Amino acid sequence: MEYLHGHVYETPVKVFAPAKVLSCVPPPTRKVVETPIQCSTGSFYKFFKKQASLLPSVCGAVVQTVGLADGNRSWVNTVGSRKVIEILAAESCSDTAEKFKYVVEAVDDRSRKITYKVLEGSLLQLYDSFTVTLQVTSASTAKWTVEYVKKDPCSEDPDFYLQLFRTINATVDIYLRSNDY
Repeated sequence: MEYLHGHVYETPVKVFAPAKVLSCVPPPTRKVVETPIQCSTGSFYKFFKKQASLLPSVCGAVVQTVGLADGNRSWVNTVGSRKVIEILAAESCSDTAEKFKYVVEAVDDRSRKITYKVLEGSLLQLYDSFTVTLQVTSASTAKWTVEYVKKDPCSEDPDFYLQLFRTINATVDIYLRSNDY
């Protein structure tokens, strides 16, 4: 069960703007969760880049469905590709789910990093923007970074989703090791 143990920390986001420009937009907040993985880091990254359609069968308790959106015909995550994902709902102890549409904003194969931006879904009722980055490090860790701007300063932080990423990391790691990827 040590897969579920990881580190969650918050890092400040530096925003640089010209000195004369004043803005009422708050800077984004960044939270990170890192978990160790024992499978090949290349396999773990490849799973999220090319095989994300398997998430419902691998992590069915968390991810109910994944689908292609807006005319996309490939499951490979490339810049601009759009998908829809249905996950366990934050407020639920029952079998309800939340559906989100996202776009892949960046893919960096060299540093094994994929950045996703939420385009539609209930998260955008609480946040002006919500971006998630997965990076698989050479130190055998899977690191999810969530960057968001709250619509209301009193809104909750998205800690629930960080816990989901921790569970997904552990489950995918076990799946890849047990299937010799």
